[in-house]
Amino acid sequence: MVFVPSPEDYGLGQILPRPAIPDVATDEFCAKVPNAIFASNPCRIQYCTQEMIIYRDDIVKKMCKNSIRGPTTDINEQFVKSVLSQGHLSPLPIHINPVYWSHDHALSLYPVPDVIVFSDRHTEPFDITQIDCKCLNPGSFSSGDYCFKVYYPASRTVDDSKIED
Repeated sequence: MVFVPSPEDYGLGQILPRPAIPDVATDEFCAKVPNAIFASNPCRIQYCTQEMIIYRDDIVKKMCKNSIRGPTTDINEQFVKSVLSQGHLSPLPIHINPVYWSHDHALSLYPVPDVIVFSDRHTEPFDITQIDCKCLNPGSFSSGDYCFKVYYPASRTVDDSKIED
């Protein structure tokens, strides 16, 4: 299990990239769940030949709020196209999403990864492929439905899943 810090988690505030949650706050949990990994945000995972990025931020809401014109078609398609074409996980001005310049390379999407998981709680779940990059958002797990997505690296497919009552 990989845990990526959200903007509200303990740490250095809203500046990107965010470091992992300190060991002092996770030691007890890790003792009970030994396979838990607390990673930075964004987190890059190399699995065989595939590069995966997990990014936790409410970036779609920020982009819509700060756009000159709102999207006229599918908001998720427009979002994925914007992020991939700009080659950066946070294509926003620095006063909206501050960045540690010495670590800006962690937000770069060059070369384009195989999978990007955008964990955005304000956006409906989606699974969109553009430029041979599978982009998905599982949505908010705790919104009441307990829905999530499962990615299968061997077939490069995504399934919707749900925890039943």
